[in-house]
Amino acid sequence: MDCMTTKLNEKDQFISKIKQSDSTLAQFYHLDAMDEKNYKHRLLSENNGREVALAKVIENYMSDLSLTEEQESNIKLLSNGAKVIVGGQQAGLFGGPLYTFHKIFSIITLSQKLSKDYNKHIVPVFWIAGEDHDFDEVNHTYAYNNQDAKLHKIKYHTMEPPEASVSHYNPDKAQLKETLNQFFQQLNETEHSRPLIEMCRNIIDAHDSWSDMFKALLHEVFKTYGLLMIDANDPELRRLEQPLIRKIVENHLDVDAAFRKTQTQTTNSGLEQMIQTDTNVHLFLHEDNMRQLLTFKEGQFYLNKSDKTMTPQEVLSIVDSEPERFSNNVVTRPVMEEWLFNTVAFIGGPSEIKYWTELSDVFRTLDVSMPIVLPRLRITYINHRIEKLLAQYQLGKNQIIENGIEDAKQKFVRAQASQAFIDQIESMKAQQETLYQSLKSEVKGNNDNTLLLEKNNSIHQKQYDYLINRYLLNIERENEISMKHFKELSGTLHPMEGLQERIWNPLQIMNDFGINVFSPSTYPPLSYTFDHIIIKP
Repeated sequence: MDCMTTKLNEKDQFISKIKQSDSTLAQFYHLDAMDEKNYKHRLLSENNGREVALAKVIENYMSDLSLTEEQESNIKLLSNGAKVIVGGQQAGLFGGPLYTFHKIFSIITLSQKLSKDYNKHIVPVFWIAGEDHDFDEVNHTYAYNNQDAKLHKIKYHTMEPPEASVSHYNPDKAQLKETLNQFFQQLNETEHSRPLIEMCRNIIDAHDSWSDMFKALLHEVFKTYGLLMIDANDPELRRLEQPLIRKIVENHLDVDAAFRKTQTQTTNSGLEQMIQTDTNVHLFLHEDNMRQLLTFKEGQFYLNKSDKTMTPQEVLSIVDSEPERFSNNVVTRPVMEEWLFNTVAFIGGPSEIKYWTELSDVFRTLDVSMPIVLPRLRITYINHRIEKLLAQYQLGKNQIIENGIEDAKQKFVRAQASQAFIDQIESMKAQQETLYQSLKSEVKGNNDNTLLLEKNNSIHQKQYDYLINRYLLNIERENEISMKHFKELSGTLHPMEGLQERIWNPLQIMNDFGINVFSPSTYPPLSYTFDHIIIKP
């Protein structure tokens, strides 16, 4: 596999600002990601004392998997105080979008680089956001069909979507296997299809919960790298988190004030507001088989999906006896993650890292150190056929990845059309406009005739536009094969008007290039970079 980097002209300059050590971001991030001394500072900082207990929790959480020597070694290193690189994602259907894998590659790549640079073993950790309950965000994926050059939405259907965290949700295995069949029906059958389907079926059979199936798939792909995983909603982890959960409850008004203050400062500094939340507690409580958001008002805690209220003493009693019933929202989740781990750097998606600017004072209020914050790697895959089509139509891959295919397609169609035909119609449009202006002066002051003339002119102009558009549409129909090629380029490099990694599923890459395509023996060595990576399998 070949690997190269390229620079894209990004509309959002946030990541460029990180690279430039922008002074605006420096107000909100505690550490400059571009200053090497900050990495050394994080590596030499005192550990939090929770590493032994945390390593045991992770070992227990992963005990249903067959761990590799690399993973067992990393658990021991973690227990002995090794620092980590961490990042996370929701548990998406069949692995979710490709960028989930790219987050993990970012974590692995940076941990390997820093381990080498500082001669200290740094452990890659992936945080599964199993506490999330918005099932509509994770119950679907997309499959690209080469035959019709279209993306097809593949969704796991259920009449009873979970009200609680996806970690607690056990999907119907027969229905999930049917969803898997629907996914692979859209793909070309290759020599890799059968073993890949078998692997996924075995995972479905061996595990019950939605997030455990997600964990098992990630394990199959990344176990050789020594990746460690933990579900945010793991009960044993929650019990370890109990002291910070209590602190958040006891200081929820200060935490909320810190968040609101920093968010106002970020927006006043010209940054986009990212977090929308009405709660002032920033915790959920599992109650009545539902994950319910807590809000504090007039001395009572309210649950958003029921009429129940609780006194502060009642809430704290649950914290002490059943901390596993609590979970974080977007404001407190990053702080909890960093309270648990001895982190050098957190790696997140382009939107995710923006959230952290709004949490600067929340970290300080809860006396938790914010790590270095970095964007994940961004990767696009270009196969031989796509490369051939780009060459055939003399198109630049960057232009298509950034902006899509429409401009290139229209240029191609115009090149096949008669410019003289189009010019003559444009001339007729201009003549019509001239005639309209002349007649307009003749009916000046007569409102009815003026309106009649305007309507007539509009009809004529629309007819000329219709003539040009239908003429060009006929040209497209005459070049049906080329139009399909353009659809293929769009569906591969700029699907749904965005980056490939946001839409495509990793199983599609594995189906095309091998079940072990992401393994160290096949996948090209990556370097951590802010630039866009192009991989040619």
